[in-house]
This record gives sequence, structure tokens and C-alpha cells, in this order.
Amino acid sequence: MFSKPVLESSPRRGRAPSAGLFISRVVLSCGAGSCGVLGLACGGSNGRTTDEVAAPEALANRAYVISEASNELFVVDLTSMSEVGKVDTSVGVGPNANHMGMLSLDGSKMYVTATDPDTLVVVDTAALEVVRQVPLGAHPTHAETCPGCGVDGHDQLWIVNEGGGHAEAGEGELGEPHAGSISIVDMVTDEVVRTFSHPSLVVPHFVRFHDRTAYIPSIGGNQITVLDIDTFEVEEVLVLEGEAAPGACSGDPCGFADAQIDQNGLLVAAHIETGRVLSYDTVRRTRHPDLATGNRPWSIFVDSLSNVFDTHLMPNWGDSTVSLIDRVERREVARSPEGDRESYGVNYSPLAEGEAFVLNTVRERVAVIDRTSGALIEALEVGGTTETASTTGDGRYLLLPLSSTNQFAVYDVTTHAEVARFDDVGAYPWSVTTVGGQNYCH
Repeated sequence: MFSKPVLESSPRRGRAPSAGLFISRVVLSCGAGSCGVLGLACGGSNGRTTDEVAAPEALANRAYVISEASNELFVVDLTSMSEVGKVDTSVGVGPNANHMGMLSLDGSKMYVTATDPDTLVVVDTAALEVVRQVPLGAHPTHAETCPGCGVDGHDQLWIVNEGGGHAEAGEGELGEPHAGSISIVDMVTDEVVRTFSHPSLVVPHFVRFHDRTAYIPSIGGNQITVLDIDTFEVEEVLVLEGEAAPGACSGDPCGFADAQIDQNGLLVAAHIETGRVLSYDTVRRTRHPDLATGNRPWSIFVDSLSNVFDTHLMPNWGDSTVSLIDRVERREVARSPEGDRESYGVNYSPLAEGEAFVLNTVRERVAVIDRTSGALIEALEVGGTTETASTTGDGRYLLLPLSSTNQFAVYDVTTHAEVARFDDVGAYPWSVTTVGGQNYCH
């Protein structure tokens, strides 16, 4: 069983120093026709408190930024482009190594994966305060909402626990490795209702859903686990062609960083080590031949907000390119030179249907390219490293945490103009989420 140490040197980890205490400042917040001063409070173990709470309609127009090297949750009103406030998500002493934030479907709760203390931090977004800390498995990172998947019809949050070794208390050395698992949280009660594990979970990295089935890619292995969410039986394990059985690859990251499913039900996943693309029809439950393309690809990004184009884009770290793969023809139709050796994301918008926004982390820019030819339309020099991004649900804004400068920037997707920038949002801001948006992490 391959397992990954937690305290490693990896491009998937933050590089900023730890942050100290902070003061949450709350400005005048306006949104959806209502304005109000929400208050001022110091960051503490319970976040911040306030005498007023946000109206439900205001929650749909917010962005939430989490930082990897400090514990601030930074909140922005996208209607007024103003700071709403900060919440201290600390679990114990020191940085949590917060990795990803996920919102409930109505935006009333924010769930933050605190990786180092193995904890899920639950935030009431109306009151902007921490309401619960939920113990998880070893090294939790990514999460995905499964609407109505509970036996009682409740929404669930599925969180991947990548496993790996943890430092023993009071010691600097890693302990025994832990197997990968999935923690399933009821989003009404905020309790873990089930923990799932299986030998095929070799550093599980995401969970994707289609038709009461979960698809779990392993970034440390050569497989994708297919799980029936009603029976919790593994129906099959999709193994990379050429592999006789599920197993570990050479070293994280080497396997499948993600397995995204487009609006037609086609699952696509890029295998980092071999450059092959696994393709699987989740509707007919049929496997297509693997596509031999790519040069150390990170992941394939499908368009979750529109279904107009048949091309999926895949950043290749090995040669700093982007492959354009036609889902119908199942072949690479173009390769753009506008990639990066650390490109973790591609964003789309229904308001810019012919364009794709490629995050170039090392170049500190976003390359806007043509979704058919891969030609460069415009290079947005953002002035900092772009680990991840989100597109708002209406497609209007591209939301960019800038990790190296501790900033958060908002760009208009149609004009490509920067409309807002916020300073001191946290130490090494890592990911951002918004209601109904193209939200992801790495």
C-alpha cells in the first residue's frame, strides 16, 4: 500500500510561513438590496461573533477564500466588491493547513478541511462564526457535495482522507502510515455518518458522482474506484490499460489527480505518470480505449457551467502545454503552448463560450486561449501565483486567490479586466468557493 507523508516538500503544499494572531475587521457590507455594519471582533477559538446576521439572498453573492499557511477564512461580497469579514478557523495551536472549502447548496454553511489536525471546520456563513469541529480521517483534503444522497434525503459531504504518516505528538518524525478513506458527513446534522475504506484507495484525491455512483480517483495509484452509494459495495475498479490490477504508481503525484464527469456523463481522467487519458461512459457503464497523449498531465477540466463545446482541456506539466481533447472524437485536436510546468486549473464561463482561462502558476498569469484552436487570446498578468480559481455561477467573474502575495483578485470574464483586489486575505491563500460556481482545488 502506497502512503504519502504529510510533512513533505511538494508543489501541492503551501510555501508561506505561519501566520500569527489577527483581528477580524468587518466593513459595511451591501448585497441584494440590504446593507449593514456587521461588527468587529478578534479572531479566537470560536471565530467572530456579531449582533446581526446576513440575509439568505446575500449569501448567494459571496466568495470565501481559505489560506494554507494561516487560519483565516476571508469573505467577500461580490455585489459591492467589499470585504465582509474574516473568521478564525483554528483547530488547536498553529496553522491548520486548510485545504478546501465547500458550501452547502443554500450557502448557509461553509465546510473547511483542516488537513493537519484531521478536522472539518463548520462555519455558519450568516453569523460568520465557527459552529462545529468534526474529527475526520488522516490528512483530509478535498470534498464534494452529494445532494440528497443520505437515506433520509439529506445532502452529504464526502471528504477524502488521503492517509499518509502523521508526526507523533511532541516529536518531529512521522508516525505509522494510515490507509486512505472517505468520511461522509450529513450536512444537516454535521456529523460523520460513515467512513469508507478499500484497498484500491491509494491516496484518494477526489470524489465525483453520477447516478447514485461515486467515482474515486487515486493520485498515488493506477485506478479509479467505482462505488455504489446505496449499498457501499465497490462495483468495479477502473484500471489504467496495461496494468493487471489496482496498485501504487511511482510516487505521489503519479496517478489520477481527478476524474471529472461532464454534462453528458462522460468521465475523463488524466494519468500523470504515463500521460494516458482514461475515458468511461457513466451512463452506459462502458469503457473507451485509453488515449495516449499528454506529457505529465495534471488533470482534465470539463465545463460544469455550459455544454456548448465538446473540448476538454488538459494542462501538461512536462512540456508546459495544454491539450484540447474532443470528447466525441476521443482524440487530441490541438495542443496549445500556453501552459505552465505547474498549471493546476482551467476555468470556463458561459459568458465567454469560446474561451478557456488557464492558470499559469509559475508564470504568474492566466492565459486566455481559444477552446477550439488553443491560440492565445490574451495573457492576464495577475502578479502572483495562481494555485486554484473559481468561476461564479452566473459566469460573470473569475475569482483568483494569489498565494505568493496574500491577495485575492476578481476579474471580469468578458472584458478580462480586473475589477477588485484585496490585500492581506491570509497567509498563502489557497482556494476559493462560491455558491453554484466552478469550484475546485488541487
